[in-house]
Amino acid sequence: MDTPVPEISVVIPVYNEEPSLRELHERLTAVMGGLGRPYELVFVNDGSRDGSLALLKELRRGDPRVRVASLMRNFGQSPALYAGFSLARGRFLVMLDADLQVYPEDIPLLLEQLEAGADCVSGRRTGRRDPFFRRLFSRALNRYIAYETGVPLTDYGCPLKGFRREVVGHMLAFDHRCRYLPVDMTAVTTNIVEIPVRHAERKAGRSKYELADLVRTAVDLITNISVRPLRMIGLLGILLALGGFFMFLRVLYFRVVYGNQLGAESVIALFFLLCGVQLLSLGTLCEYVGRIYAETQKKPYFIIRGEEE
Repeated sequence: MDTPVPEISVVIPVYNEEPSLRELHERLTAVMGGLGRPYELVFVNDGSRDGSLALLKELRRGDPRVRVASLMRNFGQSPALYAGFSLARGRFLVMLDADLQVYPEDIPLLLEQLEAGADCVSGRRTGRRDPFFRRLFSRALNRYIAYETGVPLTDYGCPLKGFRREVVGHMLAFDHRCRYLPVDMTAVTTNIVEIPVRHAERKAGRSKYELADLVRTAVDLITNISVRPLRMIGLLGILLALGGFFMFLRVLYFRVVYGNQLGAESVIALFFLLCGVQLLSLGTLCEYVGRIYAETQKKPYFIIRGEEE
């Protein structure tokens, strides 16, 4: 059955979220149906290994407004979102996760701001139910992104966001691989509104971002949007050179006044300090070289196997 061209597209990346999908569909249907405007729900199966795809196909058969696209393998959340954006047809696009930690019922708040003229609307999670370390890590990362981009949002990582189609079109035109969607958003426009949205505990399954993944994301982000770490290496070199000069003066003073009373411990400590700084600097340079290597390979950011009928 043909459906009217949607005015609103909701894009949901899915990776092993079978327990929450049925409730998510029910709540989205209730919210979007209450708006009285044509819409579509674009689910992107990101290589799920549970029963998510089978359940999405079932939802598709019962609801013509549901669209299901499958990627060739698990590419990751950001590629899955961009894949969904490339398929979405709405004038307004909304993204949210499938884990129900943000409320689908808050989508009308985003649409209200978009219709008022905002290019993008980003949620700010209130009463976050994430572990303390995760919230602390997120707060530090948000401040760094705001400093680098000049867009003072407080919760860049909120998975509930809304966009005008033209903004998404520009974001899809980017061809770099090391992407972070909120940063791409700020590269296109600064007409971004942040609004409070609700946050809930994960009802089922487990978070796809463990500690190592969060650290990896932070490193990817920092080296993707700024060359500041490279500049910091140069600054560190200057500080170490000055420190070495003053240390030389101290050693010279002790040798002239007291004789050679400095033990080998200070030399060994200095050796390990300099080795650590050298390896840290080399690792930072390798991060940037690795990104250059990834870009030169020109691998696709995502590959859509096809849409389910």
